[in-house]
Amino acid sequence: MSPAGRWLRRVAGAGLLGLALPLWAQELPACPAAFPVTPPETRTQREQALQELVGLNDACSTRADYFAWQGTLYLTLKRPQEAANTLEKALLLNPDLAGAQLDYAQALAELGQNSSARDLVATVMARPDIPSGLHEWLTSRLGDLSGETTWKTTGMVQTLLGGESNLNSAPSSAILNLTLPGGSVPVVLGQSQRPESGMASLNTAAFEATRPWGPGQVTLSGDATVRVTPGHADSNLQWVDGAALWTQPFLGGDAGVRASATRLWMGGIELYDETAGKLFVEHPVTIKDTACRYGIGGDYSARSYPAAPVLDGRYSGLELGLGCQQGDTLLMATGQWGVDRAQSPDRLGGNQQRDDYALSASRPWGPGQAILMAQWSHLQDALVYTPLLGGVSRDIFRRAGRLEYDYPLAKRWTALGYLEKTAQTSNVSLFSLDNQALYIGLRWGGK
Repeated sequence: MSPAGRWLRRVAGAGLLGLALPLWAQELPACPAAFPVTPPETRTQREQALQELVGLNDACSTRADYFAWQGTLYLTLKRPQEAANTLEKALLLNPDLAGAQLDYAQALAELGQNSSARDLVATVMARPDIPSGLHEWLTSRLGDLSGETTWKTTGMVQTLLGGESNLNSAPSSAILNLTLPGGSVPVVLGQSQRPESGMASLNTAAFEATRPWGPGQVTLSGDATVRVTPGHADSNLQWVDGAALWTQPFLGGDAGVRASATRLWMGGIELYDETAGKLFVEHPVTIKDTACRYGIGGDYSARSYPAAPVLDGRYSGLELGLGCQQGDTLLMATGQWGVDRAQSPDRLGGNQQRDDYALSASRPWGPGQAILMAQWSHLQDALVYTPLLGGVSRDIFRRAGRLEYDYPLAKRWTALGYLEKTAQTSNVSLFSLDNQALYIGLRWGGK
C-alpha cells in the first residue's frame, strides 16, 4: 500500500469505522465491526489476514471498508489484478475513500493502466484536507504516471554448470535409409554426425527497462547466452535476443505491439536470424476468485538461415494465451498456429504448417520456488521432402519438459537447478533426436 494510502485510510476511514452499525448489519455477526487500517509487516501475516477474510463476501457485501482492506492486502502481496477488483467494489460503495482511491490507482498503474491511475491521483490531490508534505508526494507520483521519469531498469546475470546428452542436436539413429531406384540403401552416419555428450557451462546476462509513454508503457529488453562445451568446440552456442514492447489501455484491458530479433551461432557459424513483430490484445478476467489475463495476437516473422539461404521462410500465425496468478502461484498456457512460407521454390518440403503449445506453472515449495514447463509442437511440410528419404511429406513432433527449482540465498542471489528432457520424432529418421540436460548454478539480480 502506498504511504499516502495508509495516511488517508486513517483520516478518511476514521469516520466510517466509528459509525454504529444499523440493526440489519448487526444480524450478520460474521462480518467484523471494523477492519485494520495498516497491513501487517510480514508477508506471512498479510497472507494470514487475507485468509481470515475467506467467506465474508456475502456478510460484508455492503461494507466499503471490508473491500478496501481486502484490496490493500492483495496489493501488498503483489496481486494487482485482484486488488483492483476489490478496491473497485469499495469505491462503488463509498467513492470518497481516499485511501482506497490511491490504492486503486497503484493497482491500475501496476497493471499498466496509467491514464486511469493518473486521474485518481489528481482527484485525491484536489481534496482540501491533504497536508502539504503528502501533496508534494502525490505531485511526484502524478509525474511518474505522466511519464515524466527516467527509465526503470532491472538486470540479471546467471551462470550454470552441467551437461547434455546431445550437444550437437544430432539424429538419434546411426543409420539413414536412402531411397534409390534400385531400393532402399542403409547409410551409416559418421561419428561427427552422431550425438555428442559432455559437460557444458551456460552463462546468461539480461536486462529490462520500462517507462510510461502517454497512457501506456514502453519496455525494452534483451538477453545474451553463451554455452561453452569443452572438447566439443563445434557445439559451442551463442544466441542473442532483443525486444521492444509498447502497450496502452484498450477496452478495459491492454493492446500492444512487440518487435523482436534473434540471432543464433553454433561452432562460430551463424545459423539462424529472426526478425519478428506481434500485435495483441489482452483483457483481465477472474476465474474462481483467481486473477487471470487472456489474450489474442497475430505474429509475423522473417526467418533466415545464413549458412543455407534456401531454407529461408516467412511465418504468419495466430496466438492465444491465458495467464493466472494467485499469490506466488502462476499458471500460463499459450497456443500458436501458423504457416512458414518458403521463400525459395527449392526449399525441401515447401511451406510448413506449424502448431506450438506451451504450459508453465510455478509455485512456492519449501523456502524456494518450483517451476514446471512443458512444450509440444508439430511441423508438417506441404510437399514431399525428398524422394531420397522415403518420398513422404515430412512430419515432426517435438516434446520438451523442464523441472526447475529456485532457492533464495540472500538479497538478489538465487541458487537454481533444472532437469530438461527433449524428444523429437519424425517419419523422416534424419529429424528424430533426443536430449537430456542437467544444470545447476547461481543467479544474481532480477525483479
